[in-house]
Amino acid sequence: MSAPSSIHKLHLRRKIAGHAIKVTIECTVVGELLTVNSPFWLLPENARRLTYGPQAVEISAILKGLIQNYRFLLPLLAVPEPVLPGNIKDEDRAVAKELRGLQEQFSYGQIKKMRSEMNDEWSRQLIYRAHHGAGIDFRRKLELIYEVALLQKMNVYQLVRELRAYDDALFIYPLINGLSRKNTTFRSFAIRWLQDNVSPEMDLQLMTALSGPDEWVKTSVIDLLEKMESYNARAAVANLLVVDPSVKVRSRAAFFLGNLPDPESVPNLLKALEDESWLVRQNALEALGKLGAPEALPVLLKKLKDSANGDKADIITALGYHPFPNVATELLPFLKVKELKFVTISALGKLGDPIALDPIREVSRKISHPTRKRSVENVLAVLEKKQ
Repeated sequence: MSAPSSIHKLHLRRKIAGHAIKVTIECTVVGELLTVNSPFWLLPENARRLTYGPQAVEISAILKGLIQNYRFLLPLLAVPEPVLPGNIKDEDRAVAKELRGLQEQFSYGQIKKMRSEMNDEWSRQLIYRAHHGAGIDFRRKLELIYEVALLQKMNVYQLVRELRAYDDALFIYPLINGLSRKNTTFRSFAIRWLQDNVSPEMDLQLMTALSGPDEWVKTSVIDLLEKMESYNARAAVANLLVVDPSVKVRSRAAFFLGNLPDPESVPNLLKALEDESWLVRQNALEALGKLGAPEALPVLLKKLKDSANGDKADIITALGYHPFPNVATELLPFLKVKELKFVTISALGKLGDPIALDPIREVSRKISHPTRKRSVENVLAVLEKKQ
């Protein structure tokens, strides 16, 4: 008897928003979700009209939830005695039993081999632990994963209290997906838990949350990505900087790009200099300063000379990180502007161009305030060493 195929296709049909939807999910019978194909299979014939407007939004949201549910259903099937929560739909329970029947045709050795070939680290860990520790405690953890993932018909406060008793990396993915839920108790707990358990393996899953509409979720996720120093996320965050409608998200994105500089983000940072929010512009200028990108220099110098520009102090600070020819020369005239005098001295000190020595000495002679004079003298000492 030949061994059964490790790949199984689920053909699901649901009636969503009054229309038939066909969803195809490919998975292994040991729990890895491989691909999802969810074309609109709509009736009646004017289906194309339904790809726009409120019904399309509803269909997309329900499909996304359906696929997510299966994302957490599949690994559960690897447990020797699968525990399916009471709130799972009958049609999904039938699919689970079908997959369980297929799984029983595999020997433990075959399952172990397929597990080792899995791409999804989370599913691999879950299945490994299910096969080696399927006691009552582990089954309860699986039930909690389900309650977190689906968040249906449950007492949120009781769930949070129980989750606090566990410190388990298996909760990472469900909690990330739970960030967008409306219950503020759960959301605040989820973000705190993730902050305490942040790991490099989370970044791809976290990045999927950046495409949602929730401002709080996106800013929280950017915080987590920055904490884990996720360089993979820089392109996605740079995109938020120019397309997101929220000022908070855009300013947080610019701040992120300043702490994890990426030369490829320069075009988006330059676009952000035209943002309506002063905070976004300030953070973008700071990020450009830390990058010190030569392609940003002409734009910064042009804005510096624009009499209508109100961000001159931030532009001067950013230029202090651009040690290119003639930058110091461009900054010297601003030593005579009272409001910009000291920020210009600081920028010239960072540039380290000896051309600024005499002009700064002249300013220093006129300063009577001891603290400011000491600061200026420190800059002079740095420039004199480089002379």
